[in-house]
Amino acid sequence: MIRTFIHRPVFTTMFILLLVVFGIKAYPNLGVDLYPEVDYPLVSVTVTYEGAAPEEMETLITKPIENRVSQVSGIKTLSSSIREGYSQTVLEFELGVDPKEKASEVREKVASVRGRLPDDIDEPIVQRVDLSAQSIVAFVLSSDVRSRGEIRKLVEDVVSDELQRVEGVSEVNVYGAGKREFKIQVDSQKLNGYGIPFQTVYNIINSENMNTPGGSVKEHGTELTVRTLGKYKNIDDIKNVVVSNQNGRIVKLGDIASVRDDWEEETSYARSNGVPSVVLSVQKQSRTNTVAVTDGVMAAMENLKQNDLPHDKKVDIIRDQSIYIRENVSDVWSSILFGGFLALLITYLFLQNFRATVIGGLAIPTSVIATFVLMKQMDFTLNNMSLMGLSLAVGMLIDDAIVLIENVFRHMEMGKGPLQAAQEATEELALAILATSLALVAVFIPIGSMGEIVGQFFSQFGLTVAFAVAFSTISAYSLTPMMSAYWLKKPKEVGASSNPRNKYLQVVLDKFEAGFQETRKFYGEIMKMAIGHPKKVIVISCVTLLFNFAFLPFLGVELQPTYDSGEFSVVIKAPTGTDLEKMKNMVEPVEDEIRGLSEAKIVAMRLGGARTPVSQGTIDVKLVPASERKRSMSEVMDELRSKLKNVPGLSISVVTGQGGGRGDKRPVQVGLRGSDMDVLEGYAQNLAEMLRQQPGATDIDISTGEAEPEDIVKVDPLRASALGLNASNVGEIVKMAFQGKTTSNSFTVGDNDYSVRIQLKDDYRKNLEDVKNLMVSTSSGSFVRLADVADVVLDSGPTRIDREDRQRQLVVYANTVGTTPGELIQKIEKDLIPQLNMQLGYRYKMIGQADMMSKTFAEIAKALLIAVIMIYMVLAAEFESFVQPLIIMVALPFALIGAIIGLLVSGQTINMMSLIGFTMLLGLVTKTSILLVDYANQARTAGKSVKESILEACSLRLRPILMTTLSTVLGMMPIALGIGAGAELRQSMGVVLVGGLVTSTILTLVVVPLVYMLIEEWKEKHRTE
Repeated sequence: MIRTFIHRPVFTTMFILLLVVFGIKAYPNLGVDLYPEVDYPLVSVTVTYEGAAPEEMETLITKPIENRVSQVSGIKTLSSSIREGYSQTVLEFELGVDPKEKASEVREKVASVRGRLPDDIDEPIVQRVDLSAQSIVAFVLSSDVRSRGEIRKLVEDVVSDELQRVEGVSEVNVYGAGKREFKIQVDSQKLNGYGIPFQTVYNIINSENMNTPGGSVKEHGTELTVRTLGKYKNIDDIKNVVVSNQNGRIVKLGDIASVRDDWEEETSYARSNGVPSVVLSVQKQSRTNTVAVTDGVMAAMENLKQNDLPHDKKVDIIRDQSIYIRENVSDVWSSILFGGFLALLITYLFLQNFRATVIGGLAIPTSVIATFVLMKQMDFTLNNMSLMGLSLAVGMLIDDAIVLIENVFRHMEMGKGPLQAAQEATEELALAILATSLALVAVFIPIGSMGEIVGQFFSQFGLTVAFAVAFSTISAYSLTPMMSAYWLKKPKEVGASSNPRNKYLQVVLDKFEAGFQETRKFYGEIMKMAIGHPKKVIVISCVTLLFNFAFLPFLGVELQPTYDSGEFSVVIKAPTGTDLEKMKNMVEPVEDEIRGLSEAKIVAMRLGGARTPVSQGTIDVKLVPASERKRSMSEVMDELRSKLKNVPGLSISVVTGQGGGRGDKRPVQVGLRGSDMDVLEGYAQNLAEMLRQQPGATDIDISTGEAEPEDIVKVDPLRASALGLNASNVGEIVKMAFQGKTTSNSFTVGDNDYSVRIQLKDDYRKNLEDVKNLMVSTSSGSFVRLADVADVVLDSGPTRIDREDRQRQLVVYANTVGTTPGELIQKIEKDLIPQLNMQLGYRYKMIGQADMMSKTFAEIAKALLIAVIMIYMVLAAEFESFVQPLIIMVALPFALIGAIIGLLVSGQTINMMSLIGFTMLLGLVTKTSILLVDYANQARTAGKSVKESILEACSLRLRPILMTTLSTVLGMMPIALGIGAGAELRQSMGVVLVGGLVTSTILTLVVVPLVYMLIEEWKEKHRTE
């Protein structure tokens, strides 16, 4: 095959061009995203029951649903979140199951338990949870002349529908103001005066507001549709509804109630840079191009601003994920180009031949471009992980080519012609090239095939590198020898008088060559000395390795490094029960403090929300671009933590929102589980207090704080039954009066439908006495005070209940500054948890990122073990030996020396990126050993002694070994130096690779030949015996 590629240059050229053409065609069709999409097999069951307390929701709804859906097979975790009037149970299944099939099974189980649930709940909603359908763009809209309600109306009427039509948009959410609503507020005294029950008013309004079809009639041969019209057209129609006709005494709704076109009672509030506003969040569909969807949304918004929105409307962007993605992708491409340039530079310095450098350099673009073909077929995107794989591969892709070219040069110096030299040099290295490539692929396939979530996260990374390495091997067997045969000149022809080099360049090249020859001479002397004392040298090397492990405890541990995205959040909690107006005032000084930062561009605050009480809020902070500020995002966040840690009445956390999974993104989360909330609360408070005493622990919080105050109405069965009342109909009247009840038929304006809500006037809904004085109609038509048939007392109850694996759970959250999450987690498990002395039936579990970190590290450890086994199997098959692969793999542990030292010196941690770097080293460091052992084997076959073979292999293979190592190291240097957007995430991997390659190469050049010599001499000795 090699002979065919060399002797048929047109065929070879067309073959490579075919790969390049297909790659160029595939590239524009690759999606662009920040990270690979991760498929979490999640199914949720959501139930709303308006007005029900969390404890009632748990007993009546959550527990029955949990008991039934737990019968579905393949459940990994079962968790529930309960709020007032809301219950959501989430089932996480084992990876690999079909979420659609599981959702269908869950739906069947919920349907079978529906009869045991309250009749008047909203129907349970069973659906897949798609965490990939994330918010990618957020706008804040404000105006100097319009209320927030008016802004929201305009957003819902005009903006939302337009953005929803953009291809790839799944959902558009609006926060910061109540929806438009038609309110009917009843005067309790007038209602009692007319003797009209509250329920009667609701029933009449509910039944009036509709149009009813009546079939058709024929008139003079024409068929006429019959319809009964009752739909309200305006507020006067509602006011004129007759609610009572007592012997000709007509009472209209307007006589006993006020009717207003109004807004829902506010459950959320938003400000942007101190200006009241409305927040518009756009969510993308899963498996869509984030950048393309964002561009579509931006274009649609710009069109709306130009043609539809009033000029007083101000629109600011507080989140645009595409900006960071573009910067990230651009910087990774810059790293690829810069790394490629450095690799070519080192190639030129060693080979001192422009044509040879070009021939070797062609391996990079051809391999990278050809990789796009398989990336498109595998539905990969251009994201942080796949591009990082390409950038790390740049130095590797040229290795096979430059080793081959160097060998061609050596054969040409022996007097052979270009064609003969190219063929014999390629055949001589065919085994070594195949072995090194397969060893690399043997590492990256396990990385790309890991289980758990980390497997999906690194799948594109590992397989992209494997594809690129495979294509570089194809190039080394085809394009490189063919071009060497027809375009490469003999060394003596280079720099001849007909084409002299620049004299300064020649001086540099001469000095570099002289330096290399000195290095080769020095290395030769070391090897001669080492051969005389092989066991001592090996022992000293092993002691050095063992001594290096003593530095491991000084390395921090975390799931992933924090990267500078320029966006973070300040999470705020006030005492439960704090109302909206008070909350606005309490948060204002915090906003002012953040806006005072020179780096802050947009400070967008929002309080409350659909399932969040108004006593909780978030301030989203968008910083100016990194190029325009002196401090990193982490430094800004640390300053805010220091300034905001003692704000009166508020619990404040500064978080990045980075990290995988669902829920809170703080890296340290301890789940405390048991049956009694009070006992759990005690444990949680004690653990939180101990955490506050730990150096480096910050942003400490508990998932459920103090109880929420409640007005408890307990109906007296004896008194109530005497008046024809019971707890059910009394509760319905109380709910209608204070919470209000919307009619089943909405008020239609244009093509929009709005709720009609009936409740008591505000004057009758102020305090506990108003609840006691509520007039309840009896079965006889008379009225009685609520306090006469029920006990009305002030009490308290939990605002939320969280459950995990069918047990109640409280979570203690913490962040870290000046230490790493891994160190704090170890402290918690080793020292703090034992101090809680938890009683029987109560336990703890590290959850969230802490749980993900342990699972991730376990999967990487499995991948590392599989990679070692696969490397051995590949080498054993290639070298037809069970022993020589072990000699080659002696290099593996020595890579740890430089990797550990590199992490310590650079201040990096042990995290999933650095651990993947450790795994990658397994494939990279074997290359030096393979080149040495392969040549030594060939020399031994030629009849030379073991020592002669070793010395010759060390001398002749030093140049290609240094070339490949330096080209790989320099190709990875931009990543190791942390250059560009998001570089913090990649840097630890680059540091591990660069440090490990440097030390392993140095030690491998000495230790592997000695081990080879000892084993071969032992084999010879025993063979003669």
